[in-house]
Amino acid sequence: MDFFTIMIILITLVVFVFIVLIAFVMKKSKDVKNDAFLETARKEMLQRILKKRKKLVPHKADFYLQITDAMTFERTAAVTNSKISGFLYNTHQKPIVAFERVDRGLNAKGQLVAVTKKHEFVYEFLGETITVFFDNSLLGSWNQSGKIFNADQKGIGQLKFSEDSKTLVLNDRTVATILKAPLYDTISNTNDVSYIFEELTLGTSLLSLHEKPTVKEEKWLTALAIFEITFYGNTPVA
Repeated sequence: MDFFTIMIILITLVVFVFIVLIAFVMKKSKDVKNDAFLETARKEMLQRILKKRKKLVPHKADFYLQITDAMTFERTAAVTNSKISGFLYNTHQKPIVAFERVDRGLNAKGQLVAVTKKHEFVYEFLGETITVFFDNSLLGSWNQSGKIFNADQKGIGQLKFSEDSKTLVLNDRTVATILKAPLYDTISNTNDVSYIFEELTLGTSLLSLHEKPTVKEEKWLTALAIFEITFYGNTPVA
């Protein structure tokens, strides 16, 4: 067998493997658009995260004000998705939220599951829309322009963007300001709590209140603060 024949065989094999890989990725992308797949994935993510709940400190009043811009996490990547799993901290360097986020490519929904000591938040995101569930019930959604909708798809508020923060308007009231999350992409030591707080001087509350929120608005404050740091604090790689 001459060199030319060997090269033809090798090129044919490479092309074949490439086609198989593309077909596999496309099939996975099609699968993750299926509601049944997403529900199964949500349950699996939640089971993993609930195992970390015992590490979280108990709730205190105004929990949403305790969420800071400090987090630790690990990132893993596969052919069709990337996963980030970690903890959010209060100002006392104690973990108060455990989370797992999965980003999927090729126009497939991503998911984020976060638990506190008492509650569960599940997010689905694709394109312009983010949908959030609170303790297995639909809380609502918002889009990239900042328009907020309740579970009945009725507009209830707006996120107004500035360079370093978002102003949250709910039910015609300016309720809070949410600071822009720091980008963790260039941070190498993302598992060391002391390094995050002491060397990087992170650990500032993400929220500041302008008006006392209602019980329903408190859920939105917590949901938006968690999403701010766990989503915008990391650039998707899938």
